[in-house]
Amino acid sequence: MSARPSLASTLQRILLPKLLAAIFAFSLLICTAVVYFAHQQVSSSQQQYIDNLRTDINFSVRDTLLLLESIAGNDLVVNSFIDLEQRDNYLPLFFRTLRLSRATDVSLALFDFSGQPIISKNWQNTVPPEINTLWHAPTLQQGQQFWQMYEYGMVMAVPVHISASIEGALVFYVKDIGQLLNKRENSATQIIVGPGNKVLYSTQPDEVAPLSVFLPDQYPYSTVHSSQWQNLTLYSLSPIPQAYGAVLWLIAVLLLSIIATLAVSLHSVNRAARLTANTLDALYKSILVRMQQTTVIHSGSPKDEPAELAQIRSAFDNLAANLMTITLSNKQFANVIDSLEELLVVLDNHNTMVTCNQRYARVAEQFNLGATELQRISGYLAQTSKTLDATYTDVAVPRKITIKWALLPFVNDKKEVIGTILVGNDVSHQRDLESRNRLMTHAMESATVSIAIADITRTQMPIVYVNEYFSKLSGFEASEALGEPATILVGPKTERPTLKRMFEKVKVGQPFEETLLLYKKNGQTFYGRLAMTPVRVDTVVTHYVVFFQDVTEQEKTREYLEEAKAKAEESARLKSSFLASMSHEVRTPLHGISGTLQLLDASKLDQKQRKYLSLALQSMHNLQHIVNDILDFSKIEAGQLNIEHVPFNLSLLMETIFEQYYINCNNKGIELNVQLNLKETNYVTGDAVRLRQIMGNLLSNAVKFTSEGAVSVLVELVDQRHQWQLRGVVRDSGIGIAKDKINNIFEVFTQEDNTTTRRFGGTGLGLAITRQLCQLCGGDITVNSEKGQGSTFNFTIQLAKAYQELTDNNHADDLKPAEKLPAAKILLVEDNEINQLIARENLNGHKVMTASNGKEAINALNQMKLQFDMILMDCHMPEMDGFEATRRIRHGDAGERYTNVPIVALTANAMKGDREACVAAGMSDYISKPFTATDLQRVIRMWATNMDKL
Repeated sequence: MSARPSLASTLQRILLPKLLAAIFAFSLLICTAVVYFAHQQVSSSQQQYIDNLRTDINFSVRDTLLLLESIAGNDLVVNSFIDLEQRDNYLPLFFRTLRLSRATDVSLALFDFSGQPIISKNWQNTVPPEINTLWHAPTLQQGQQFWQMYEYGMVMAVPVHISASIEGALVFYVKDIGQLLNKRENSATQIIVGPGNKVLYSTQPDEVAPLSVFLPDQYPYSTVHSSQWQNLTLYSLSPIPQAYGAVLWLIAVLLLSIIATLAVSLHSVNRAARLTANTLDALYKSILVRMQQTTVIHSGSPKDEPAELAQIRSAFDNLAANLMTITLSNKQFANVIDSLEELLVVLDNHNTMVTCNQRYARVAEQFNLGATELQRISGYLAQTSKTLDATYTDVAVPRKITIKWALLPFVNDKKEVIGTILVGNDVSHQRDLESRNRLMTHAMESATVSIAIADITRTQMPIVYVNEYFSKLSGFEASEALGEPATILVGPKTERPTLKRMFEKVKVGQPFEETLLLYKKNGQTFYGRLAMTPVRVDTVVTHYVVFFQDVTEQEKTREYLEEAKAKAEESARLKSSFLASMSHEVRTPLHGISGTLQLLDASKLDQKQRKYLSLALQSMHNLQHIVNDILDFSKIEAGQLNIEHVPFNLSLLMETIFEQYYINCNNKGIELNVQLNLKETNYVTGDAVRLRQIMGNLLSNAVKFTSEGAVSVLVELVDQRHQWQLRGVVRDSGIGIAKDKINNIFEVFTQEDNTTTRRFGGTGLGLAITRQLCQLCGGDITVNSEKGQGSTFNFTIQLAKAYQELTDNNHADDLKPAEKLPAAKILLVEDNEINQLIARENLNGHKVMTASNGKEAINALNQMKLQFDMILMDCHMPEMDGFEATRRIRHGDAGERYTNVPIVALTANAMKGDREACVAAGMSDYISKPFTATDLQRVIRMWATNMDKL
């Protein structure tokens, strides 16, 4: 039998080839991985640079277009297409205050619908003529936003709308595209290439010049990455040594490490083989000696025994002694393992379960953890020598747990591995906390709002956390801000009262939100919108989370809007004054015409003259209706039309309205069908004048546009507990309305078409006023119509309930027939001779004396021994107007006998505040021109009880 090789030589022969092969394979794998991941890193970095460039372009274009859209919708810009005479007064100032982007050299212009410039900023001799027509088709014709980047720069345009019409465009141009993009510090060169491979933008103009032709093949020693975006190509260019420079040194270090590892491994194998052989040989001899002993005794120690062998021999002796003294039963051991919180499973070498504790048994039953899963876990852990996190779902309820598994060898008393021990820990709560912390940290770092956390339990409330956007906005790096007081951004001009309120809120642990003037690291000021939220631990506030954003532009916009609001209010005041003046100027001659025609109507006329007079009265009535429509619309638009809430007889009002239109329908040969459902209710509370106006406008249109057939009216009251809803339907068989026009029929100055205006007349204000009156009365109006088939108008208004008894008593006098009044002595104060004549004629039967102004009226009252029963006072007169004259009369300038005399205003004003102005001056009543003889008689009857002599 041949001699066997020694243990040392056997170990060397077996281990060395495998060790060398393993080291070579491992080294090759590491080198390949280093080269691969280096390439991936470079590619990822280059792609990131391109993505950042594309993101910057997107953000800049989007933000600039949004801002242009906002400016295009500004009232000043829109009004400039209407107010052609005044726009030069405010557009230049508005354009000078605009700041559209971070770019410093930009051009901005406002064009009309034909492409002609209205106003521009830095446009002449700056903008290339090639762009003047680029945006015409998409913006002026199609009404779309437009932007394009090309070799001369970037142009953006947005349409200016008035209602649905495109009236012009707002155009923005910047020559240097780089001014719109964020400056990013990196080693690569980012390039934007347009059609024809022409360079539009380059972060390194010295290496790649703008407007040059870019060909990637010209850079063979550089890494080139590209991406197509719209009609552009984005490139990232970096020299190969520079791109891979950060990882090349790893190759040299790796080679040195491999050589050192190889040398150490060879030496270790040889040394370990010899030591192992010597140790095992000595141990073998000691075991042979022990095997020959029949009693339990300690083995002898050989001379020159190594310490390791001595320890092993001593361990064998102690093991033998311990085995004889072990009294712990299997039941006690089972109790120990069952008391563990961990899951414990013992498997043999065939992955068959040997034993387990009760904790595992419960989890296995609840989460369906069977033998297959144990084999998978054991196999994975045996290969990786790591731990494994596994997630399981409860089979009964939707609940998941995460168990962290670890593997231990299972050995017998001979130290032979006879299986494995699996130990599992429930780490579900721990993993949930870790996931939540990672999510919160990532969210705060990724937020585009500045976030800081201050510890209020320490002196000066030091900052313990800031996110990246905080540093970007304030200029303070995280290392500079951490540990500093929470007032790091406060400066000399920061509002101290606001700071005081903030500290008071912090002191009591309440949230705080305010806008403050803050300071950046470089001393630059900005307005920051702060939102401070307390963080509580066991109901005690320990920290504050502060969110803030730069709202400087919003603050400037707010200041500008406040200034614009003041100007608008001043414009509204001037408009109101103009309307009051126009009301007076229009109604004064209108009253003269109306009064003269009424006087003529009371005279003896032949049939032909009566016909002419009827035509004149009808024309005057139409003119008065047009003037009332215009003034009503102006008052509604200016917010000066008030809705009254007084009791009135609804059924009587309906009868008087329909009585007039029965006559009109009979004259045209059409029928008027009326159906009333008033729930046996006569009196309601509301505005009878406006209800008459609504019904009158709808009935007038129905009769006017119907030449044959019928006009049907349905009016009903609907009980809504505490109030009434009046619903009305006016249906006609007239010309109808086309479907494409029906949506605009309630717009101002709008009729179905121009031929309707020429054929039937009208201002186009009636339906617009009707809708606004319905809405002011708490309701609305709708229309259904077909061309040639007639129209149906449905309207609603809200009316309050009135007490029948009270209303009947209050209106009893109105139902009595008019009694003939005895002659009264009246002083008429009027500067217009025609109006004097009309008033005197209408007061026929009374004693009337006239005065041309307030001064003459006071003199007449002082000089005349005759005492007047009433004064009819015009408001606007030369030398002394009616307001001043009334105040003086009330103060006794005309004597004590006239301090309480009834003074009735006769005025052509009909705007909001005119009645109040008359009452404030001391006048007793108010009549608006044009008025009738009936109006005068009504006023005289009303104030008859205050007269001394009648």
